[in-house]
This record gives sequence, structure tokens and C-alpha cells, in this order.
Amino acid sequence: MPNTYHVHIFLGVYDNGTLMALPIGTGMVSPNAPSNGFVNGAQCFYFLHTHDRSGIVHIESNMSTPTSQSIYTLKTYLDIWGITADANHFGPFQGPVRVFTSGQVSRGNMNNGLVTASNYTFWGTDPSNVPLYSHEVIFVEVGPNYPALPNVSFYTQF
Repeated sequence: MPNTYHVHIFLGVYDNGTLMALPIGTGMVSPNAPSNGFVNGAQCFYFLHTHDRSGIVHIESNMSTPTSQSIYTLKTYLDIWGITADANHFGPFQGPVRVFTSGQVSRGNMNNGLVTASNYTFWGTDPSNVPLYSHEVIFVEVGPNYPALPNVSFYTQF
């Protein structure tokens, strides 16, 4: 069945002020070897997966839902990744957790695929229930050191 729902989100994880790369090939069964840091194929893909370490999570589903709606939360991706999160940890990273999102600003307020840091708002301390809208930006900060959050750019087609 073809994927009729296809969007991207950005997930940035800071551990004590250091940006950590997402694992390559999460949500892929037997991924092919990366070519230039990008996995093009796998035996099977989950609906949520990463092709590289950029922070972009691909969301593809055969559900007939408009791309302006969210059908998953960040917990869906965390479950596929195999980690848990709450107010005191994010996967292997321990410490107080703060979560910022773009507040789905991208659903009409993007400037050529750019989500600026001035659009981020504090979500809370548990990232699990953040809805995954097209071009949603999610930053999870763990630990006592918090950096200035950067702008994020997306391709404009999704």
C-alpha cells in the first residue's frame, strides 16, 4: 500500500549543552550500508524512521490523513528507537529535562522552510506527548547547561 501521508520533523537532543546526533537507521529493519552518511534502503521501514544523523525524522504512513494533521506523538518514535523519556531523563541522558517545540508554527508561518528560534516555546518536561506535525521542531535539553537553540531549515515540499 502506498504512503499517502509523508511529513518530516526535526528532533534535536542536547545533553548538558552538547548537541547529540540521532542514530542512523532507527525504524529500519536490516538497513543498507550508509552512502555518504545516508541510508537509502532497508528490508523494512517503520512508519517513523531516520535515514541519517541530521535530526530529521521521516514520517510515512498509508493512512489517508491530511498532512496538516498529526497522527503520531514523539513517544511513537521513542518506542521505535527503543528509549524512554520523562522529566528526569531522555534515553541514556540523565538530568532535568526541558522540551521546546516550534508549536506547529510551520503549518502556515514558515519562511521558505525556515523555522526560527524565536518561534520555539516551552512545551514542558516530558517530551512523550509532543504531536508530530509536518515541520515540527522539537528540542529536548537534558542537564543543567542549556544552549541557545538554533534555527532549523526544512525542504519546503513536506
